[in-house]
Amino acid sequence: MVMRSGRAGQTGRNRVVFPVLLLFVSSGLSLVLLEGITGYLYERLPFANGKRTIDLYLERPAAAGSTAVGNEAASLLPHPYLLYTHTPNLAADGYVQTNSLGYRNEEFTVDKPPNTVRILVLGGSTTFMWPFIKNPADTWVARLEAKLQAMTSRKVQVVNAGLNYGTSAEALAGYMFRHRFLQPDIVLYHGGGNDVMPLFFSDYTPEYSHFRQHGAGTVPRPGERTLLAWSNTAKYLYARWLEPVGSVVVTEPFWDVDPQTALRRVRTQAPEGFQRNLDMLVAASKAAGSDVVLFGFLQARKQYLSTRAAAFRGYEDALVEGLAKNYRVMQDIAERHAVPFIIPPQERFRDEWFQDNCHLFPEGEEVKAQILFEHLRSHARFRSGS
Repeated sequence: MVMRSGRAGQTGRNRVVFPVLLLFVSSGLSLVLLEGITGYLYERLPFANGKRTIDLYLERPAAAGSTAVGNEAASLLPHPYLLYTHTPNLAADGYVQTNSLGYRNEEFTVDKPPNTVRILVLGGSTTFMWPFIKNPADTWVARLEAKLQAMTSRKVQVVNAGLNYGTSAEALAGYMFRHRFLQPDIVLYHGGGNDVMPLFFSDYTPEYSHFRQHGAGTVPRPGERTLLAWSNTAKYLYARWLEPVGSVVVTEPFWDVDPQTALRRVRTQAPEGFQRNLDMLVAASKAAGSDVVLFGFLQARKQYLSTRAAAFRGYEDALVEGLAKNYRVMQDIAERHAVPFIIPPQERFRDEWFQDNCHLFPEGEEVKAQILFEHLRSHARFRSGS
């Protein structure tokens, strides 16, 4: 009887152990399969805000290799003083888009080489021009450098310090904390467009805190870094979850403002922030020994502003009047500081050259470069010994 009882007990244990083992094995295989599938899906996600935040959590270089594709915010990194910057050594769309300093140029040193004319170009996405222009050599900044280099024996460097979404506030902060140490001979500011949007909103403040916030942060919570480092499933789910969360910079959505309300505010609110920032930028640049050129923002003609940028439908009048108001600010500052202000002639740009409301195809970039070349080619800095 004892023998039979022992065998019965063993059989009972086998009946329990086998299903448990089967459960563990099947769960393990399912987990491996899930990890493989989510790893595959994660690698094929576009490099947008979600994947960028994962890389920031894991302290990896953002947008490495060819995974960064066509996302205007994908190149941005948070910064404690500049709000945000472009990622150094960004490779995307088949080209190296930024150098080790984060500029959209070939490698160069902070120290300016002898017999070099260095031009610092500040502006927004219409200066930086990725992802709109894939090949850095096709941007108006690079084409301007090539034109100037062809007419002088001196080395010419035209530094592309454009910043996607950048207003005059980021341009000023970037200059004071970083760009001025390049010792530019000429500071060229191409702007006035991104500073229209702050006028759309109520409770306007010159500090732009009514318009722009810091991002949600890139410091992971306890355990998240380990989880993301070891689990493809976690990475995939986090990338989806974090996609709509502004990790670097959060701008108030203009489309939540009624177009007529935006127009009324543009007409009644003074662009004091733009005036303050640009005035300080010009004054600081001149005090450092640089010449300054102001180059106005270019946008499509009013009837075409929303043709390829549907989000701006209904806001055409506000955009046109806002830019005109900022042009007046630029003109006043140019006269006060005795610096040139160049407005790109609209008639020199074909309507079909605009990719959207303001970003140009290479044909338009060429004309931008030519306009500035016509102004700069007689500049004293290009004379031998200057």
